Formats: sequence, structure tokens, C-alpha cells
Amino acid sequence: MANGEIDLGEVTRGTPAVVMTDRLVPRRALLTLLTAVLVAVTTAGAPLPASARPLVVAARLGDTTFLDEHRMMLVSGSSALVAQVSHRVVRAYDLPSARLLSTTTVTVSGGINQVLSAGGTVVVSYQVDASGTWATVAVAEGTEQTRWRRTARLIAVSEPEEQVLLGTDEAVHAVDLRTGKTRWTLPRPRDGYIAETGWADDYPRWLVLLSDSGRLESYDPYTGALLATRTVPPRKGRAHGFIWPVDDLVMADDGTPGLAAYRLPELTPLWHTGADLSGSWMQAACGDLICTFRRQRGLTAIDAATGRKLWENPDWAYAEPVGRYLLATRAERGIDDPGLWVIDPATGSARGDFGRWEFLAATGDGRLYAKLDVPGAYTVHYAILDPATLSVRLLGTAADVSNSCQTAAGLLICRLIDASVAMWPLR
Repeated sequence: MANGEIDLGEVTRGTPAVVMTDRLVPRRALLTLLTAVLVAVTTAGAPLPASARPLVVAARLGDTTFLDEHRMMLVSGSSALVAQVSHRVVRAYDLPSARLLSTTTVTVSGGINQVLSAGGTVVVSYQVDASGTWATVAVAEGTEQTRWRRTARLIAVSEPEEQVLLGTDEAVHAVDLRTGKTRWTLPRPRDGYIAETGWADDYPRWLVLLSDSGRLESYDPYTGALLATRTVPPRKGRAHGFIWPVDDLVMADDGTPGLAAYRLPELTPLWHTGADLSGSWMQAACGDLICTFRRQRGLTAIDAATGRKLWENPDWAYAEPVGRYLLATRAERGIDDPGLWVIDPATGSARGDFGRWEFLAATGDGRLYAKLDVPGAYTVHYAILDPATLSVRLLGTAADVSNSCQTAAGLLICRLIDASVAMWPLR
């Protein structure tokens, strides 16, 4: 799902948390020396760019931010009313101007993990503290008026269709954004699983159903209409998610060693791979490849066009495409070891690394935004990295940063040591 989160306090149960280590504020002389060394190494003597003054939005410890390309949603920390029920204030800011758009109050009974805004409605997903189940609530933006509430997982929101996609153990439901009225329901078979795939504009293009008994079906996520159906050999365990959708294809066990791939939405057979992927837990589109990741560590690359196994490498824990190359990380590394490796997608071999620079986001032109923490300081440098040339173009330096940074709408957005949110233009 596609909105970023910066958290300086509450850790939502069931949501992965990034734990940052507190650092001591250094003396100015040390910071100056470290900056000089950085510039000498990464820019070969080029002058340090002057950082623009950031836009700053006031926030408190425990507040959480959720980002997309147009808005920042700043959610207040929990303030219990009775038991575990609390009012949370959601402030929406325009990006990149940081102009306050609205203030909305939502009532929840657990940790919030997602906030979306569409069609004058703020949709909030949270995990109920008492039971651990997921729930979704919709509130009229700029008010305290609850429009509807469902005990269901939030999958996606389509603003053009004014539709919210929700999931439960029993079914996928499409409900009206404003009223919460059910538009259609796709029941999940007792021996099967439903997956979303082909994401575009933060909404899936297809729903895929696969059952132990051999039902393989594709559905329209806007209307719930059946698009195609195919029978595959029976296989136990599919009810636990044994289905691998990757963009516009889905891989499933066809009764022989390996996996068969089918093109969506028609479920046209494409190829069969004999690669042993039984130890893999996740797959992702990697340009012309399908990257599959083992449970401990290691990556196996499959040709997306033919299903042929191209290579495997035990070193890589994760990889994703940036331009013509893959950016990879290792599962185990020391504090001074490289964090980002550039690898050749044809062979899986490393072309080089970017030292301690950390990935922020792709720029869209084959390069990426990255940040570098100054050891012992609440300071980060930010830059554009080019995997093709292994070069670094320093953009600026952000001070008093708590090390929680993301990018959106052409901005570097970080939480500061006083918990406020600062925004620097990326240029």
C-alpha cells in the first residue's frame, strides 16, 4: 500500500516498527570536520550546496504522519477516553506547500496504521486493542461526524469510483465511500485465498482467487465481476496464501514440481518454472525479472517472460529495480558496511556499492534519492545517487533530524528532535 509513515512514539501492534538508536549531539567542530570529509569524498571538491530553510509543521512526541504525493496527514497521539477508546485529531496538509487543509477528529479503539483522504472523507484503518482484529472508520473531513465503521481490513480507496475495498477472513467487500453501504461482496472459499495485484494509483487492477480444490479465478476490483476462470490440480495449503501474484501475472502450483504462471486477467498460461521456490516467502517485480526472497536470506531471479531461473545469490536479503540495475541490501552487515549495493540483473553480481548511504525513493529517471547520517549527530546529508555511474550528487544537509525521513511531492520530510515535521525541497 502506498502511503508513507513517520512515527515518533506510538508503535502500532502488528505493524513493523523501525527502531532508531539515540545519538549524542556533537560539538560543532566535529560536525564541520565530518561534513568536510563527506564533501571531499562524494563530490571531489565541489562546493557544499546551500540547504534551503525547511518548512516546519508543529507536532508532538507520539504524533504520527502518513504521506502520499499530495498530502501529509498528521495524527495526534493517543488520549484515552474510556478503556482503550480515544479521540485522534487528523490534520491534513497540502504538499509541497505545507498549508493546513482540514482538521478531522476520529474515534478509534486501537493503534492507527493507515490514513487516507478521498472525496471529502478521511478513512482510517486501526487494530482493535482488545481483540487484535482490524477495523476501518470513515469520517467527514473537517468534522467529528463518523460516516460508517466496519470490522474489516482496509485494502484500498478509489476516489474516482468513491469506493472502499475492505477485507475479512470471509470475503472482500466493496463499500460506498460516503455511506459505507455494501456494493458487492466476493466470498472467500473455505479452502481458498484472495489476493490483490497489479496496483495502479493505489488501487489493485485485479483480485485473484485460488482454492485447494483447484479454482483459479480473476475478478474486477471495481465491480466484483468474474473476468476469467481456470481449473488447476488440487493442492492442500492454498487457504494459507499459497498464491504468488506479481503485477500482471500470477504463479500457482499446477501439480508438478515448480510453479505455473498465468497472464492476468484472462489467466492465459504463460510458462512453467522448475526452480525450487519452496523456501521463498515473498516475490516482487524486478524489471524484466521476478525476484523471490528466501525466508532467511538469499534471492532467486526468474525471467518474467519465460520462467527460466537466471541466477541465485545467498547474500541479498532484498532487491528492487532502479533504472537498468537492481539495488540490493544484505541481511547481515556491520555499522560501517555498505547498505546499498548495485547489482547486475543479468547475473546477480555486484557492480559496486554506495557505502553508508540509505535509500529514500527512486527519482523516476534511473536514479534515487538517498540520505547519509552523520555519526554521532542529529544531522543527515541528502543526495541523488546514480547506479549507472556509482556517483553521488549532494543536494544539502538537514540538521536536528531524529533520523526518521521519507520523500514525497519533491520534498525530504523528516521528524526533528523536538518532534516537529520539517520539509526540505529536493532539487
